[in-house]
Amino acid sequence: MKQLFLAATLLVAITSAAFADGKKANAKLLSDLNTALKSVNESAWQTTEHYKKTTFTVNGTNTSAYVDTETGNLLGFGIAINEDALPAGTKENIAKKYQGWQVINSIMFIEASGNIAYYTQVIKGKNNLALRVSPKGNLSIYERIPKQG
Repeated sequence: MKQLFLAATLLVAITSAAFADGKKANAKLLSDLNTALKSVNESAWQTTEHYKKTTFTVNGTNTSAYVDTETGNLLGFGIAINEDALPAGTKENIAKKYQGWQVINSIMFIEASGNIAYYTQVIKGKNNLALRVSPKGNLSIYERIPKQG
């Protein structure tokens, strides 16, 4: 399910201009990510219709890289994060707006340009949502995720 969430989130994120309000990534982090990416074996890549993806470890953190299948250009990096690493106010806003929902996945997506966006996934019963998190911790429904099985 985590893979589905990350793939669905990134597919839409990659094809939109959703990063205009994102903060810039630390230059050292972006450099470390690009350096680690260069050491990934070509056979480690998985190809979808819109992007190629590989997963590797940087500074002990699992990271995924996404490359456009048509152009070969780096789209960005997806990093699984702890709910506490989401922008300030996010947890409080989830508690208010999604009372009784459980946060199951959160990611930080860093564009190749360095812009950052945050996403989190919440579930309650049969409901499963991907939420976009603004830099101020505000939430918007990014995608309704169909129930598996």
